[in-house]
Amino acid sequence: MRRLLAAVAAALPALAAALEAGAPAPALAIPRLEEPAQTLSLASLKGSVVYVDFWASWCVPCRLSMPALDALYQRNRGRGFAVVGVNKDVSAADAERFLKRVAVTFPLVRDADDAAARSFDVKAMPSGYLVDRKGIVREVHRGFVPETAAALEREIEALLKEPS
Repeated sequence: MRRLLAAVAAALPALAAALEAGAPAPALAIPRLEEPAQTLSLASLKGSVVYVDFWASWCVPCRLSMPALDALYQRNRGRGFAVVGVNKDVSAADAERFLKRVAVTFPLVRDADDAAARSFDVKAMPSGYLVDRKGIVREVHRGFVPETAAALEREIEALLKEPS
């Protein structure tokens, strides 16, 4: 029993390290999916409200989340809202096949080595991090159900109303 308690106690710091609301968004500068020679960085989006969405071709809920996120992006991008889709597929071809069925207009980047996923401490697919204009994570969404889109829309609206 003591060994079990010691193991649980040792694991607690790792659990507490999960990226949650209130933490600064990790730096992100990774290759674009459609143009790997170019990178996209979160720093370049400072001053915008940004949703960082981790997705993959094998993620069934991503088939629902991607069109919903694209609709939010289309409605709000002129107001200072951005979406960055971070693909976790090992093969770019898998991501490209998925995008032929589920096309989006927001920027996509490729995280084949999981460096960005580790820095954001991604625990589920899809996982999304709503970052305010100052670079602070304000909301974390793990998984996606239809109600997630409505909640996200309210959260985005509230952040867009905040001063820069």
